This record gives sequence, structure tokens and C-alpha cells, in this order.
Amino acid sequence: MTEAVRKALKEVLTAGYQISKDGFDFLKSINDESLLENLIQYAIKRANVLPEEKFILDEEFFRGLLEEINLGKGVKQEITGKGVTRPLAAEYEAEIKVLKDPTKGMATEGDLKGFLEYFRDRYKRMEKIFRKRIDTRDVTPIKESLRAPLKSKFKIIGIIRDKRVSGNRLFIELEDLESSATVLISTTGEQMRRAQELLLDQVVCMEVLKYREALFIADDFLWPDIPDSKPKRSEVPLCAALISDLHIGSKLFLRDLFLKFLRWLRGEFGPSELRSLAGRVKYLVIAGDLVDGIGVYPGQEDELEVADLQRQYEVATELLSALPDYIELIIIPGNHDAVRKSLPQPAIPKRYAESLHEDDRVTLLGNPSRVSLSGVEVLISHGKALDDILTQVPGLDFHKPKKGMEFLLRGRHLAPIYGATTPIAPERRDWMVIESPPDILHMGHVHVFDHGKYKEVTLVNSGTWQEQTSFQRRMGLTPTPGIAAVVDLQTSQVLPLNFNLL
Repeated sequence: MTEAVRKALKEVLTAGYQISKDGFDFLKSINDESLLENLIQYAIKRANVLPEEKFILDEEFFRGLLEEINLGKGVKQEITGKGVTRPLAAEYEAEIKVLKDPTKGMATEGDLKGFLEYFRDRYKRMEKIFRKRIDTRDVTPIKESLRAPLKSKFKIIGIIRDKRVSGNRLFIELEDLESSATVLISTTGEQMRRAQELLLDQVVCMEVLKYREALFIADDFLWPDIPDSKPKRSEVPLCAALISDLHIGSKLFLRDLFLKFLRWLRGEFGPSELRSLAGRVKYLVIAGDLVDGIGVYPGQEDELEVADLQRQYEVATELLSALPDYIELIIIPGNHDAVRKSLPQPAIPKRYAESLHEDDRVTLLGNPSRVSLSGVEVLISHGKALDDILTQVPGLDFHKPKKGMEFLLRGRHLAPIYGATTPIAPERRDWMVIESPPDILHMGHVHVFDHGKYKEVTLVNSGTWQEQTSFQRRMGLTPTPGIAAVVDLQTSQVLPLNFNLL
């Protein structure tokens, strides 16, 4: 027995555990003393937090932990080469301003009062947006419209409380802070097609004719929408790389593909013009699902390579540590990360991702958040609500998420439907309202890359770094992994880089 094995055995016994014969033989077969020491320390740490009591550590236990260690080991050794001498981005200081982050401002009240405050706040914020428009400044409160003479015409703003079809007629229940009314929409022509896009809990403005005491007929309706405004652009020649949905810890995580992306950022991979572009990347923005998480869906444990949540974040940190030291990271959580599932979500907490919190280059924010990167405003949302939008709005589907993002901008809300598949916490403030148009809207979640523009806002849904899951296969969804969007902050131009083809 070597001194290293003797020391390992002593540490295990001191910690209150025993080693089986096959476990002991496995430890003796490890010739790397440093690796053996790391394995023992990690084994004791894992055994201390296992949900079931485990006093005897066997070969299967040690071998599984060694695989987890090796998953994140050697990243820097795999990423070698000299790259560019002095990247342009290294010449500039990062300019990151956090404009909105729900992490410290959340105050959930899970009772009726909390729900009422949440919807009242949504209405007030959306009404404020409408009243900034020239064509909706003359709106009438529903309470006043109910007292108006028959055949009066006016505009009213309200939340869609109910939507029902009776025969060939569509009825919408609209309410504001004081009253409610029923609006009848014609079931023929363009107006009906547009009305089918209206969703419960959205705030809209309607031009109506008073037909009966509490019944109005809609002449038209208006979305809050975003104005045509010139986007802000950076004064310096820097870029931001936008990605999401890495799902580190999953057996389906495309590690080699992601390493190729990291090598490109280091200027060690790709043709000369793309290496030059990599040297302009100052910011890396990750829009959620950094790790695969634990217990997110039934049977997930069978698809995990790393079954410990903290270790998933450690592996993520080890991978991201290979980034050039001049690149700043902005990370928000998704529905697989170690935060609550209800929106808005706080930043990934330190107790699960201590290594990320200790990295000075990493800015951890909540979902959704808004930041200014060298003067360009980026609204970052994981995009869970796209599940509801892409299934409920006619003409939309998961293979063109950009259309869903356009819909959210038109409605000025990142998660309009309450009570569908997207859980929303009854906060005192509705953090999902898009109170002013961003320069860039960055989302993920659906694992399909798509990009474009809506008016002057740059839209990026950044796909994934994970193979097709069994759930996606059942749903008929084909992901587009390994694509990073590089946005030129001076011109708003988006360059998709498909690392499957490079």
C-alpha cells in the first residue's frame, strides 16, 4: 500500500465512512497521487450531502465521481495554441450597466392580495405605455363609458379577462382597475383574424361603439407595440456573443462542439477573418439553462452525466475559465437552473454556484434582466413563455421562434398569459412588462436558432449546445445546436456562426 493510498484511507475513515474491497482496489489502481487526493475530497463532500445514508463507499461510487471530475478536467489543455497577438477587445474596458434585475426587488405574496397587486401593476404599466402614444391619449375609463349614451364611440383600455365564442360571434371580457365590459368582435374578415391573436391577460386598447348598456362593438383594437426608434449603437468596435441552453451535466451536452466555440473565442480556431472577429468579442451573454439541473422532468436522472447540481456548476466554471481574460460574462437563469421556476427568477445563488460568484468577470442576473453593453441595451429573457405563445397564437410554431419574439414585443410583455404552462409569481411589480424598446432582445429555451429584426430591435433566439432530447423527439422538435450569434455593437449586424460546419 502506497503512502497516498494510506492517506486516502485515513481521510475516509476519519470522515466516518468505510471503503468496500472493490472500492479499495479501485483506489490502489490510481497512479496519479494528485488525482487520488482530489477524488477522496470530492467523495467525502458528495457522501455528506447524499439524500440516502451511504456509509460504505464502493468502486461504482468512486468510478462515477471520477467520470464527473474528468468531464471538466483538462479543458485548458484541450484548448491550446497561440491565437492572435493582441485582440482588439483587450484594448477596451468593459462597460456593463445593469438597468433592470429582479433579483433584489422581488416581493412575492402568494395570497389573493398578491395576485390583485400583480395585475394592478401590470395594468398601470401598460396603460402608461398606451398613454404615451398620440392615437391612444384620449382613452376613456370603462366606468365612464358604461354611463355614456348608446351609439357613443370611444377608446377603452383593459386586461382581457375572458374570451369566448358563441355561434359566429367572439366576445371579450375587458376590465380595468374599476370596471369591466363585454366587447363583441365581428367574426368575419381581417378584424377576426387579428382578434384570434389576442390572449388572456393581455392589455389592449379597443375602439368601440356602445351597443347596449354593458355591451360594446369593436371597430378596431390596438396593440401597445414598440415605436419606430433609432437603436443605440456603440462608439467602440466591439461585439457580443449570444448563446443559451448549454445544459452542462447532461449526457447530451455537446462538449466538443462547445470547446470548439471556446477555441474560436481564444483566436485559436477558424479562418483568419473569423479569428479577427473573435478578437472583437468583449461580452458573452448566456440566456439561461447553463446546466441541466436535477429533477426538472421525469426520468431526467437517466440522461445525466453529472448527477450533482453543485458539480454541474463547477464543471461549467471549469469550461468557462478557458475564455480569454478580457471577455466579460453575463448569465441569467433558465427553467433548468438552480432557482425557482416561477417568473421572474432571481440570479443563480452562491450556494449552488460559488465558483461562478467568485469569478470577477461574471455578472449573474435574474430572468429577465436588462443591461447596457458599451452603450447598447440588451433585454435578456430565457423565453419560457414562448412555449405558450408558439402553441396558442395561430400561425406560429417552434421552428420560427423569432415570430414569437415579435409577438411579445408587439404586446410589450414577456409572459402575458397567467396560468398556462409558464409559472408566474404574484409579485407586487410585473417585471415582465417591456417598458421601453431594447436595442437587442435575446432569448433561448426552445433550442432553435433564429434571428432577425422587428422594427429596429435586433432579435436573437440562440439555440442550444445539447443534442435532441427524448422529450423533443416525442414532440417532433428538431433543435439547432452549436450556433453562436455574434452581434456587432456598432452596426447591430448579426453573424450566426455554426460550429458544426467550421
